[in-house]
Amino acid sequence: MRALFLALWILLFWTLPSKSEELFVSSAMGTKELVTAIGKDFEKEKGHLVIFNFASSGKLAGQIERGADVDVYISASRFWANYLKEKGLLESVSPFAKTELVVVTYRSSKITSLQEAERIALGDRLAPVGKYAIQALQKLGLYDKLRDRLVYAPNVRQITIWVTTKNADAGIIYYSDYLKFKDRLKLLEVLPETSHDPIRFYVGIVSSSKKKEVAGEFKEFLLSAPSSTYKSFGFSKCGERN
Repeated sequence: MRALFLALWILLFWTLPSKSEELFVSSAMGTKELVTAIGKDFEKEKGHLVIFNFASSGKLAGQIERGADVDVYISASRFWANYLKEKGLLESVSPFAKTELVVVTYRSSKITSLQEAERIALGDRLAPVGKYAIQALQKLGLYDKLRDRLVYAPNVRQITIWVTTKNADAGIIYYSDYLKFKDRLKLLEVLPETSHDPIRFYVGIVSSSKKKEVAGEFKEFLLSAPSSTYKSFGFSKCGERN
């Protein structure tokens, strides 16, 4: 009987779930709904707690450079992912999602084009959405004409807020962000993909992470999430059509 009890105890011990971890993920603001949804599924399936910090890619990169406790970094820009990688602060970097750049105005607005807007919201120099927007305006020959009407926001979410609250007449944001607020925004135009660098989102493991095994599990979970999940938030998986 004692031997049977011991055998059962050993079996129970080995089948108990492994110790749960707290995983710290710094993620570009534009991915908030997508990665939060995938993070919840990861928590349910793997038993680990995912704690997100959302801001512009550049701001998050600066935090990591200054030694912030982060396990996974998600960037809306290859530049910031490469910046950290070249400094030895990021590893195992992979593109995972893509979206489009769009011009929006508030729902009741009467304007029909960006040129009619008096106040146009863009991302600032740390926000990839701003870099893409400036590239597009320059490529389309509009930047010099509109320069005096531009106002700059720290991230794509702030642009959206300014437009929905009528503090800006128009804004240039990701299609995925338009989709979140389509009941309060009007889509004026999808900017040509040829007018700016490809919009790709990247995920990498922070080199100083003490939870690299769990960080790797999260990264693979993100990469293997269903295409339908991505599409429901206005994204496509890299390698697939929009």
